[in-house]
Amino acid sequence: MLDEHHGVIARHVTRPGEHDGATGDILVTDLGGAVLGCWVADCAPVVLVGSGRRIAAVHAGWRGLAAGVLDAAVAALDEPVERVVLGPVIGPCCYEFGADDLRSVAAGVRVDDERLVGRTSAGSLALDVPAAVAAFSERVGAASTRLGTCTGCSFPGFSHRVRRDTRRHVVAAWQEAA
Repeated sequence: MLDEHHGVIARHVTRPGEHDGATGDILVTDLGGAVLGCWVADCAPVVLVGSGRRIAAVHAGWRGLAAGVLDAAVAALDEPVERVVLGPVIGPCCYEFGADDLRSVAAGVRVDDERLVGRTSAGSLALDVPAAVAAFSERVGAASTRLGTCTGCSFPGFSHRVRRDTRRHVVAAWQEAA
């Protein structure tokens, strides 16, 4: 289980429990039976499934997205990505965002700004994080699945941005032992 860093630090797990409590945003393994976990709140919990035996659990907040955390996860995975799974994340309905930061996120995801522009429920400019993850999936040629809804208004969990919750969710991924 990693404690999020809001960056692009990747750690490879070669034995169960390795890197537990370490700072980072990407955990990768090909070890069957090892559970990978990252803390998230409103940030995107992303799981990458490689074409071989590798999987990655990724904490993708806006700063990490702007820094290229998804591409860093692909590099750490070191095999083609077949599937991208996105868990509950704050939606544009609840995520007011400035134009300059939005451009930074688009650059980090390597897509046009327009792909990530959303509107809040009140009509303000917003970052569409699910659209960012979907655009990344398309760019790397991976199938994409979204599980869950907006952590701010419709997911029955925690939201730091909307409700100032201090608790967080966990993204967990594992594959069966061979």
